[in-house]
Amino acid sequence: MATYVYVKRNTKTPYSYADEDAQDIEFKYVPLSTAFNMVNSKRIGWERAKKGDYKKWLELTGKR
Repeated sequence: MATYVYVKRNTKTPYSYADEDAQDIEFKYVPLSTAFNMVNSKRIGWERAKKGDYKKWLELTGKR
C-alpha cells in the first residue's frame, strides 16, 4: 500500500481537470493520512489523483 500519494486541485474552477486548464492545476505529494484530511476537510477543491494524472499534467505543462 502506498504511504505517499498525489492530491490535486484546480485553482480556478474546483473539481474540473480539462486539458486546457493544465496551468491552473496544482499537485502535492503528501502522506496518505494528510491526503485523507485534505480531501475530507472543509477546504474545497482537493481530491486524490489517479495513477497517471501527474505524468499527464507534466506533459501538458511542459515541465518534464
